[in-house]
Amino acid sequence: MQRNENVKALIETGIFVAIALILDLVFGSIYSLPFGGSVSLAMLPIFMIAARRGFKYGVLGGAIFGILQTLIKVYFLSLPQYIMDYLVSFMVLGVAGIIPKASERKGRFALGIIIGSLLRLIVASITGILYWRVFIPDEIEFMNTLFGTNFNAFFASDNFVIVFGAFLYNALYLIPSAILCIIVGIILHRRGIIDLSGNKLH
Repeated sequence: MQRNENVKALIETGIFVAIALILDLVFGSIYSLPFGGSVSLAMLPIFMIAARRGFKYGVLGGAIFGILQTLIKVYFLSLPQYIMDYLVSFMVLGVAGIIPKASERKGRFALGIIIGSLLRLIVASITGILYWRVFIPDEIEFMNTLFGTNFNAFFASDNFVIVFGAFLYNALYLIPSAILCIIVGIILHRRGIIDLSGNKLH
């Protein structure tokens, strides 16, 4: 019985990862930021599998999603950069699975999305500082133009500018993506799509 349930969970994880990959391609083709990243629903299927099947399958789904992305687009500098950008960055989404009864309560499901998205933002920002530092001044210039300001003037140290720039650039697409995932996720949750029993939850 347990073996059958594990097989079902693995198949379900594969299906949700495939949906995430399709969503990533669709949203990425509509619009992507000049230095990578797009506002997308691609994270939502990973959050859904994490809520339905728990931490283990959420992390597994995130890892598979990251690996499959490398078949389509990969920016490879080194093995540590690859691990951070394409494994850790998506595996942390599965941490949403630690929230108990997230498949039953939409508030807890939304909390899982917030936690997973925040962790991805942190990892993406660290990766930017460690491996994509050379591009951050151009990213800041893009954001200066976008917001009509000069972020460099706010900081006395170039290091603070780099850290802030990495965080803000990744926040530009990850925060709207998280909000979009919460809105659509709650709609799906109310329809009983996330609950394993298939019951509508109010």
